Amino acid sequence: MARVDYWQYLLDSNGEPLPFAEVRVYLSGTLTEADIYLDSSFGSITTASSESLKTDKNGFIQFWVGDRWETEGGYNETQQFKVRWYNSVDSRYEEIDNVYIYTPVRPINTTDSVKGVPSNKDKDKVISNVQGYNWDTHVDLTLPSGSPHGIAPAEKFQTGTVQSKVISNKLGYQMWNLAYLAPTTPIDVSGAAIHTDIASWSTSGSIYYDTITHNLANWYPVVEIIRSDNNQHIMPILIKSIDENNVRIWVDDNISSRIVVLG
Repeated sequence: MARVDYWQYLLDSNGEPLPFAEVRVYLSGTLTEADIYLDSSFGSITTASSESLKTDKNGFIQFWVGDRWETEGGYNETQQFKVRWYNSVDSRYEEIDNVYIYTPVRPINTTDSVKGVPSNKDKDKVISNVQGYNWDTHVDLTLPSGSPHGIAPAEKFQTGTVQSKVISNKLGYQMWNLAYLAPTTPIDVSGAAIHTDIASWSTSGSIYYDTITHNLANWYPVVEIIRSDNNQHIMPILIKSIDENNVRIWVDDNISSRIVVLG
């Protein structure tokens, strides 16, 4: 059970507060008094006339209405109300009718695929009927048989960048190529990180080098060099990408190392 709060500042025609104005609460379109509460948790149902409900000195009025789970006096969330008061400054009764106190959120109809039908009352829903319909009819589709909205499956042996696919052929190829080659090369793959060990570097004059195949399809990977004996990082002389899948590293000393390449 719950009670929904309604409050309002009532003003005269000059924008000044209406102090101690008599207020009545009705069901919309009628003069049938609505059941209300004067507290968010305590007390029993009453009516505005029974309580001689009035604004305070600042023109402020507040009351609560029970929802359909309230033990007494509750209403369905679709119920609308009329708030009526006497404006003693301008000597007239004034009102606001068709007030949604509950601000209801309505369920969607997943069988309705028509956009913009006023009777759907989409503004009172978290998502529209047609959005719910599209989700319900798409969620179980599989590619390529369903091909919703013309989305084609990626072809992992192609390198094109067609835009009518969830991912491009090229990205599918790179992912497949990396996963396929990983078990056949002396590396282990963790996300976009490639680890490989170098026991002895190749010699080039007084410096040493090695070429690492990472298969990340990235010309600008991040490369870390770590000594195997004490886990200290080594500052390289030079790191150069040979192509998008291979990088060459030059160092000062022929030290057993672990190479980490981040794509």
